[in-house]
Amino acid sequence: MRRSAALATVLAMWLASPDAAPARRASPQGHVPSIYRIRVVVSTAAPFARVSLDDPAVMIEGRRTLSRGPGTVGVFDGFGGAVRVTGQGTGRRPSTAGFVVAVSPLGARRLRFVSAREGRGRIEVAVHNLNDTRPVPLASVVHRRGATHAFTVPLPKVTARGPAPRTAPLPPKTLAFYYAWYRGSDWIDGSKPTARYNVNPDPYDSADPRVIDRHFAQADVAKLDGFIVSWWGRDTPSDHNLPALLARVPKGFEIALYLEVQGHRFRTPADIIGELDYALDRYGSSPHYLRVGGRPVVYVYSSKAVLRGAGQAENPDYRLVWHEVVRGLRARGHRPVLIGDGTDPEDLSVFGGLHTYGTTLVSEEAELERRMALTARAYSAVHGGRRRIWASSVFPGYDDRHMRGPSRQYVPRDGGAFYAAQWWTAVAGDPDQVVVVSFNEWPETTNIEPNLEWQDHYLQLTAQWASRYRRSR
Repeated sequence: MRRSAALATVLAMWLASPDAAPARRASPQGHVPSIYRIRVVVSTAAPFARVSLDDPAVMIEGRRTLSRGPGTVGVFDGFGGAVRVTGQGTGRRPSTAGFVVAVSPLGARRLRFVSAREGRGRIEVAVHNLNDTRPVPLASVVHRRGATHAFTVPLPKVTARGPAPRTAPLPPKTLAFYYAWYRGSDWIDGSKPTARYNVNPDPYDSADPRVIDRHFAQADVAKLDGFIVSWWGRDTPSDHNLPALLARVPKGFEIALYLEVQGHRFRTPADIIGELDYALDRYGSSPHYLRVGGRPVVYVYSSKAVLRGAGQAENPDYRLVWHEVVRGLRARGHRPVLIGDGTDPEDLSVFGGLHTYGTTLVSEEAELERRMALTARAYSAVHGGRRRIWASSVFPGYDDRHMRGPSRQYVPRDGGAFYAAQWWTAVAGDPDQVVVVSFNEWPETTNIEPNLEWQDHYLQLTAQWASRYRRSR
């Protein structure tokens, strides 16, 4: 129920969309596109030059590695954009910039490059295959006349010695956000109110072993690989209940923490470091804890609002804060994979991956999913470090109209049609993970846990889509 403010904008955008919950007649393609690495060097005597790719091929991620000449500025535009060079080049001293770029053909049989310029002066473009450490020349062209000039590189030359390192798909995982915060009285005294139609047939206490066993059995029906468990810090109810949960995890199932960073235990960088040090020591060593590349994974809610209270604006220095947290954890011997909250690729410079709690405008989701999945896979091939992760979010519906406060948002489930549309878009984007919002967040009515009305319908839908997601690889 503390999600209402965070989801309000997302849900309002969805409700205003003319194509909300569109019909999906096609099926996601069972193919994950490969990613290749090239080097592009642009020298120009013109004031401005840019080199781009024609559809369907796309430049995913890039990094400038060379800048030479008077006033030279080299910039990568971002996903789907171009490399740009500006400067005060002359015929004798051109402006030169070099880039490492990750690209994907996305069905193209050759890469078609287009150079463009403003003003007078020629452009020279050199392209190399950089899938391995040794660059191999692919093309060297000169653009002398006209505003634009096109040239192509055969795809076999681009794909040779590839794909690029650290870009392979990861084994797909379907996880669900899980809340171990319920007391038996919550279902009676209104501490955690629920919609009138969202009736729990068996109100429970989250510490009850019988309830924990039932939830793991239901997770098995839904073909979930793990729970992302809401955690508010040491000596909180979520912390008290976590050992009971970990003690009963079945073989093959995994648990990760969801750091509720706006809680009172996380007021300073030192607080966050201390709390995570405690959690990773106590829980991260469990054989049931989720790991990627041998490192424990921690998801972070509202990571951009770190050191701010619930519902407050983004902290403009949030990346600096998280860099400090990462350094502090390393000093204590911890190297967790932190999964931040958001869709800004620049956040991959500090986080090991990204997710969102909820989704965006439906008409934009397909492109967003493709962009984030490809960027996460390409990032380390361009910038170095470990493989980054993109976790795609799906939710079955939402209703907080029974709760106090200004939000009052409602997204109908339409018998599961909305959930299916969410899943279709997520799977089509080829994410590393799909995260379900949620297993049991009853106050916001995102629970797939059975109620009296829909019973196990959403467990079964989750199982169908989780199976389809696995087959997509």
